[in-house]
Amino acid sequence: MILSAKNIIKSYKVANEKVNVLNGINLELFDSEFISIMGASGAGKSTLLNILGTLDSFDSGGLQINSNIINNNEDYSTFRAYNIGFVFQFHHLLHEFSVLENLIIPQMLIKKNNINAIHNAKNLLGELDLINLENRYPSQISGGERQRIAVLRALVNQPKLILADEPTGNLDKENSVKLLELFNTIKENYKTTIVVATHDEFIKNYTNRNFKLNCGILIGN
Repeated sequence: MILSAKNIIKSYKVANEKVNVLNGINLELFDSEFISIMGASGAGKSTLLNILGTLDSFDSGGLQINSNIINNNEDYSTFRAYNIGFVFQFHHLLHEFSVLENLIIPQMLIKKNNINAIHNAKNLLGELDLINLENRYPSQISGGERQRIAVLRALVNQPKLILADEPTGNLDKENSVKLLELFNTIKENYKTTIVVATHDEFIKNYTNRNFKLNCGILIGN
């Protein structure tokens, strides 16, 4: 099991009133799954992903990732660098660096030496048929290509879990298909578990399991 969330509850204070966002989330994720979490805007999808990715705290419940028990009062920045990859609606590539350099930088954060980092980045680009982009800058490639490179950046440190928040939100259907096919290739070839939060029903055609977040409750199989 890659992740286990049990009875996760999360609330915020709005105008001195407590607003419940997540009302007891239960979720188990296993190796090589591609999961969707659907829901309307404001349903709490991003909040849930941030909690599963250790970017946000939760009020109560239990969370375990890769056999590590997650506590609210600890710093998980190093843990994230090794164990979790993130993809967002906007690619957030560094424009002053080439595609290859954008894949090298995350490896530097975990102290990988430069030669190995370059070799790993080039291998990843080659294996996923994007090697032709290695020397280009984000401004020189299409929006769909930028988002696919953002996925490779999330994968480059070989995490067991990738969390994607509305990754197709800015893409047309053709580029959405290419991105979803890339996710499935990664799932199969790298045994990575991928969770996508989205309101796009089309994504269900590519995922193994589908959940819906409604009124703070996660419904699905």
